[in-house]
Parts: sequence; structure tokens; C-alpha cells
Amino acid sequence: MKSFVFPTVLGGLLLFFWQFLSFAAINLHGQAQEYTPLDRDILAHLAELNLEEGMYALGSPSPEERADPEGLGAEYMARMEGQPYAVLNYQMEWRGDMGPNLMHSLVMNLLTSGLLVWLLGQLQNPSLFRRVMLAVAVGMVGFMFFPYSNFIWFKNPDIFAHMVDALVPFVMVGLLGHAFLRQRP
Repeated sequence: MKSFVFPTVLGGLLLFFWQFLSFAAINLHGQAQEYTPLDRDILAHLAELNLEEGMYALGSPSPEERADPEGLGAEYMARMEGQPYAVLNYQMEWRGDMGPNLMHSLVMNLLTSGLLVWLLGQLQNPSLFRRVMLAVAVGMVGFMFFPYSNFIWFKNPDIFAHMVDALVPFVMVGLLGHAFLRQRP
């Protein structure tokens, strides 16, 4: 059990610390969090619109257009070609209490690490190479399923930062897992 719990906790802390580096200290994701001098004007206008909290794909088809799938394609595509579009995640209140978010992130990283350490322990003929490649595969599957799929449609500017996030910390957890799991009988 010790050979599972200890690398899980260390790996979870490593992933947690990596996210801090990636999103804050090194700020690899800075392109996706740009400041605009218009931000107060934009937020004030959104508040005036009484927009409900939520995520919006601005420029997407209306419910009426979606109800008519045959007419949707050509008409919508012709209308939108060359037009601006945006993804808006609108929240009515900013909350400065980071405690709950940090705790959720830590728990998620511990679970991720635990699953990865468990997978690393399941290899029939474990070697450093196989364990690191399995960890990289897990990171890349996560990257391709969400950040890259999202990039295909919405051109997120921090796609390469997400790829680095899928590689660097997962290589480190693979190395860590190998170091602890090889001591098992």
C-alpha cells in the first residue's frame, strides 16, 4: 500500500505545483488570459444586457436555425463566413476566495496521480521507458480529448501550453512512479 500511496501523494503534489507554474509563475497560458483596456466597458455592457451566467458561443446558430437542420447548413454558413465569433464564459460575480478552487484542484490532481500510479503498476514487464511512455500516453489522451478538440473549433491561443502541460508533468509522474513501483516484489 505504501508503494501506491506515497507516489500518488507526491505525484498529485507535483501535478498541483506544475499547474501553478504553468498558469501563474511561468504563465505559459498568458495568451488565453490577455488584458484588454476595454474590459470594464465590455463587462458593464454585458451586465446591462442582463445576460444569465453561462458559456456562450457567440455567432452560433439560433434555436430556430437549429430546429431546421436542412436550412441551417448553407444559410448559416453563408451568413457567418468571414464574420467574427467569440466564446464567452460569463460570471456575474468574481469571488476572490481561492481556497475552494485550490482544494478542488488538489483533490483532482491526487485522483489523477492515483489513477496514473495504478496504471503504471499494472504493466506486465515494467521498464522505465514503458512507464514513462504510458504516463505520456495518458497525458496526451487528456490533451487530445479536450484542449486539442476545443482548439480545432475555437482556436484557443494557449494550445501549445496545454501540450506542454500534457507532457512535462506526466513524464515527471512517470519517472516518480517508476522509482517507487520498482521496489515492489
